[in-house]
Amino acid sequence: MKTEANLDRAISKKQDTFAGPFLLDIMTNTYLVDVIKALNPKERSEMESFLAFSSIKKAGNWKEMAKLYQIILDAAPTFSDEKLEKNRVYQLVFPEQAVVQGKLDKLMADLNKVVRTFILTQKYLREENEVRQQVDWAAWLRDHGMLDRARQITSKLEVNAKQDSLESLGQYRNYLMIAEENHEQDSIQNQVRGDLSIPKVMHSLDLYYYNYRAELRNRYLLQQKVTHLPDLENADSGLEFYLEESSLLQISKKIHEVFKQDVPQIEEVKALMVALENESGSFPEPTMAQFYAFLRSACALLLNSGHSEFLEILHQIHKDNLGRSYFFIHGEIAPNVYLNIVQVAIRAKDIHWAKEFTEKYKTKIIGSANDPFFYQFNMARCHFAEGAFEAALDVLPEVGSNSHYHHTVRRMELKAYYELDSDLLLYKIDAFRKFIERTAPKTLSTNLRTMDINFLKILIQLSQSPPKDKTRSTKLVERIKGKKLLAERDWLLEKAKALA
Repeated sequence: MKTEANLDRAISKKQDTFAGPFLLDIMTNTYLVDVIKALNPKERSEMESFLAFSSIKKAGNWKEMAKLYQIILDAAPTFSDEKLEKNRVYQLVFPEQAVVQGKLDKLMADLNKVVRTFILTQKYLREENEVRQQVDWAAWLRDHGMLDRARQITSKLEVNAKQDSLESLGQYRNYLMIAEENHEQDSIQNQVRGDLSIPKVMHSLDLYYYNYRAELRNRYLLQQKVTHLPDLENADSGLEFYLEESSLLQISKKIHEVFKQDVPQIEEVKALMVALENESGSFPEPTMAQFYAFLRSACALLLNSGHSEFLEILHQIHKDNLGRSYFFIHGEIAPNVYLNIVQVAIRAKDIHWAKEFTEKYKTKIIGSANDPFFYQFNMARCHFAEGAFEAALDVLPEVGSNSHYHHTVRRMELKAYYELDSDLLLYKIDAFRKFIERTAPKTLSTNLRTMDINFLKILIQLSQSPPKDKTRSTKLVERIKGKKLLAERDWLLEKAKALA
């Protein structure tokens, strides 16, 4: 095996054999060596230990990487051309091996990745990044089903943030990170209750945005004092200034136009649908998934306001988005999505597909490993759609009155009793009405509460209507169509028409 001294003599002899100047192929000014030069002595020592980690050792060439790193360190402090001549380094790293073109370059690239990982890890784990580390850890816990533990972390962070009386841009950035994570946690089990911490996120975003923007403008104005610079063109610009250059902002504005109205305009929803189709592939998958989530919600709102032509459209969007995995978080699906997909499929008369979907994804519902509620409720819906009303009541799950799902379960129960012509129907209607009047205002939005109340009013009129009464049937159909907010609209229309 050649020693370093022998290699140095061989390289010197090689230079003497050339009449003209000899250019060594050296590593001195490579990206890798420049980065290692920048490390302080403590960091160089820690990097040496980092190379011995088990995760690094899994790489097939980790021994060669460690050897190359040591050779570069041995060239300190001068990092001379002679010490870092590639042929010399190659023979020290791969002794007694034939030279393979590009082999040392690849090893240098692999070592550079490891050094970069080490440096970024050191930077990330600094004390000043403690809040970011805790927020990221909470996000990991949330993504892996440990929502309660994630909430404990962000709750503690909020308490600590309030105790910090020193105002700074960094503090506002921390507020924003904490608020964003709280919003994500609230969104995991969104049961149409509460504000999902959105106002707090927006407040934190504005505090950070306006403070940072003001600081940047002040820096620019100061720079104008010493050099010739044009005035900031966008200093006081609003949303319209940025629309031309941002397709992302254009679609977000279309979504805003849809949802700022009580009932979305059909033309605007269709325009949003066309925009998403045209921009397919222009945005990363998570962004497209969020845009389609807004589109699905807009279609659902139109359905609830009587535009049944959007039913098949929404069902096809569900199938399309399912194929693109837009509904999944780490391979699991949110409970409300699991329910909504089946509800739309049943309304679109695709019951067989609804049952297949219910069975296929029953073990992939976020946070419901030992909770059969969502599976049972979907099966109850499928049985009901097939006309097996007693079977639907048999599998209809129990649910607490404090849950949003209490409303949907009770409505299905009432529909089943109506179909069975049960004597319990009026008693059940009265109990649900009292619950809505006394309790629902504290937990439900006005629109959802109105939808339930209107449902009960029409159901009572249906139950008290004599059969084969065309006049009564026509009046009820008109009333149903005239209600902008009405739960179970399609079913009520079907029952009203059946009176004739």
